[in-house]
Amino acid sequence: MNPASASPDPLPAPGLSWGIKRSFIDYITSLPDRSVSATDGATVAESFLFCFSPESSDYDAARGTGVLRFRGDVRLAGHHGMLLVRLLDPWITFTSGSGVLSISNGGGGGQDRTVVAFLSPSKPRHADGSLVWDHVDVVISPEGSELFDGQYAAGQPMDPLFIRVTG
Repeated sequence: MNPASASPDPLPAPGLSWGIKRSFIDYITSLPDRSVSATDGATVAESFLFCFSPESSDYDAARGTGVLRFRGDVRLAGHHGMLLVRLLDPWITFTSGSGVLSISNGGGGGQDRTVVAFLSPSKPRHADGSLVWDHVDVVISPEGSELFDGQYAAGQPMDPLFIRVTG
């Protein structure tokens, strides 16, 4: 096949899509009292890829800096309430060459945030009027490690994420 005629990767859903960590999802889904919910702008694909709706952005494509805001509330629970992981209204903040994934702590109009992970994004590709980041590498932050009760050490790789916003 001629590489020039090869079709590009399919576009991810609009917004932020993240599977968190396959081993964690497998564990949650094995629990007899598991609870997995996605509301307020978040959805769950059949493969447990969590999708957060695009909210707003001040991303500067020329500089590769700024903030992409998403909305949604994902909750994963089990062990009769002893295990609860909540991802609320994630934002991605880009600085030159790196990114940070943070979630809302539920108050302060979304300004009170916890850094969950560090990202190693490449430049986005343009497709169908969108900016698309495919397979963004994610490593958990110290605060993210706490969110998962220390099951994943700070710096440990998580599943990649995908971003698609109007460009």
